[in-house]
Amino acid sequence: MMEVGIVILVIVVVIAAVVVMMKKRKNQPEDKVAVNEEANERPQVKSVVVAAEPEEKTIEKPVATEPKQTEKEKTALVTAEKPAMEKPAPAPVLNRKKVDTGGLAHILVAEDNMSNYKLIEVLLRNIAITENAINGKIAVERAKEIEYDIILMDVKMPIMNGMEATQEIRKFDTKVPIIAVTANVLDFDKNMALASGCNAFVPKPITRQRLLDLIGEYTNN
Repeated sequence: MMEVGIVILVIVVVIAAVVVMMKKRKNQPEDKVAVNEEANERPQVKSVVVAAEPEEKTIEKPVATEPKQTEKEKTALVTAEKPAMEKPAPAPVLNRKKVDTGGLAHILVAEDNMSNYKLIEVLLRNIAITENAINGKIAVERAKEIEYDIILMDVKMPIMNGMEATQEIRKFDTKVPIIAVTANVLDFDKNMALASGCNAFVPKPITRQRLLDLIGEYTNN
C-alpha cells in the first residue's frame, strides 16, 4: 500500500509540473503583447522647435541739432574758455644807493685782468669814477647794491662770464647801460652779447675816445 501511495504522489507531482510548464508557455506571448501594448500606449515625445522671437527694432530718436555758431561767436567762446595768461612777475625793487660822484659818471668795470682795468681807470681819470669787479658774480652783487651810470662788461671772466652776469642784472635792472668789452670781434660774439641784454659791443683794445663817446651817449656828462 505504501508503494502504491508513493507512485501516486510521484504521478501527481509530475502532472503538477506539466501543468505549471504549460501555463508558463501560455503566459509568455501574453506578456510580449502586454509589453508591446504598454510601449504603444506610452505617449510619444515630439520634438518641438521653438522659433526665436524676432528682435525688437530700435527706433533711433532724432537728435536735436544745435544751431550753427557764427565765426564771431566761436572766437568769443574760445577766448572765454582760455585761461587768463599769467603776467610776468615784476622786477624786484632793490633799495640801491646812488653814490655822489660830484657830477662825474659812475662806472662799474667788470674785468678780471687788473692791467686792463688800470688802463681804463687812467683813460677815464677826471671824467668818471670807476670801480672794479673781478668776475661776473661780483658784478651782479655790486649792481644790486649801487646804481651805476654804465657797466663795462668783459665777456670772458671766471666763476660767471659777462653774458651770464648781464642776464642776471637784467632781471632786476633793465635801464642801466651795459657795454660788452671783448677781444673777440666776430659778428657771432656781437650778436650773443646783444641777445644777452647788452646795449653795445666794444672790441679791445678800447680807446679813450671810444670811452668818451660811450659816456656821452649813455649819460648826461
